[in-house]
Amino acid sequence: MKLSGSHKFSAPSAKVFNAILNPEILKSCIPGCNSVEYLDSNRIKANITTPLPGLKGPYGVVISIANQQAPNYLELQVLRKGTGGSVNAVSQISLTDEADGALLNYNANADLEGPIAVANNPIGQGIVKNSLGSFFKSLDKHII
Repeated sequence: MKLSGSHKFSAPSAKVFNAILNPEILKSCIPGCNSVEYLDSNRIKANITTPLPGLKGPYGVVISIANQQAPNYLELQVLRKGTGGSVNAVSQISLTDEADGALLNYNANADLEGPIAVANNPIGQGIVKNSLGSFFKSLDKHII
């Protein structure tokens, strides 16, 4: 599954960058998220329930920060195997300051196997894109 898009934030890139890595803000902004915690300085664990029929969860997902160049670039990786199938995903996030806030662009590629692979269709991709849109809008409201 390939996803790409952008979101315009009212805050500058440094505030957006820090919010993306803040567990309390992430928990409040990720749809279906029950908890978020750092396992170490480069790994975040989130417990998430999905809206996908037959795959509700909850699921523990570990997000590795593969590369970061504050406040303009993040590369995140998700490797998960278990109930519901496996996910091997990489997302590149870039932030650019503009006169009225930061523009976030993302490109993601996820290899899905097992029952979760049902999401790799137009309906599943629509649900994921919708969830990302909700996440970005909520994140924008939580940034102080």
